[in-house]
Amino acid sequence: MNKYNVARQSVLEAGSLIKNMMQEDIQVDIKSSASDFVTNVDKQVEKFLVDTINNSFPNQNYLTEENTRDFIGLENLWIIDPIDGTTNFVYKKRDFCISLAYYEKGMPVFGLVYDVMNNELFEAKTGNGAFLNGEKLALLDQKRPLSESVISGDVYRPNFFKATPSEIKRQIIAHRFLGSGALEICHVAANMSQAYVFNSLKVWDCAAAVIILTEVGGTFLMGTQVNQLVFDQQGHLFIGAANSLIMKGIETWL
Repeated sequence: MNKYNVARQSVLEAGSLIKNMMQEDIQVDIKSSASDFVTNVDKQVEKFLVDTINNSFPNQNYLTEENTRDFIGLENLWIIDPIDGTTNFVYKKRDFCISLAYYEKGMPVFGLVYDVMNNELFEAKTGNGAFLNGEKLALLDQKRPLSESVISGDVYRPNFFKATPSEIKRQIIAHRFLGSGALEICHVAANMSQAYVFNSLKVWDCAAAVIILTEVGGTFLMGTQVNQLVFDQQGHLFIGAANSLIMKGIETWL
């Protein structure tokens, strides 16, 4: 089997593992603050994914929340978030996902984002379009303006934008917040919303989803880099948009 097939199957199996573990008590470990925590399920799912990939492809490199090293320019790099939307997972039991991406020498090869509870698999190989449960996603409207857009994410955080909440509200149709960066970026790719904004997104939150987004004509900003990830463990400003018109409109809020 090739890397894509192994990754795809392992993500689906990891989803089943999560559902089974949800029938038991979830153990929560607090990290830096009450809002920064990890569960026993995160750890087990990450181990399952890494072990499954290693069994087929030894000597791979992994960028995860717990793994610190220099990741730039590696021959192969798997970027894994076993549960993106951990707060949703613990308290809502929905609106979380598994995110897995594969890069070679810093370039995207494929990405998979699995919404476990809705059984929705977003997937893309570079240059081959993006799919949701096997159905090809349409290319995004490159002429749609900000004024006709639903924006998700961290729009109204105090002192984040120079634009005030009332100014932002006047420029868009509506604002939504799901609580999973990977899913919210995929929802932009699927034209469920038109942009996602977050003040401090980590690379494992978006590495797979941005492949899906760009395959349908979307664009993203991470830190100061356009359509290019920042391969570190820091949080960076992130904007993912359906087109450059919407992106430029959001940038005027900064």
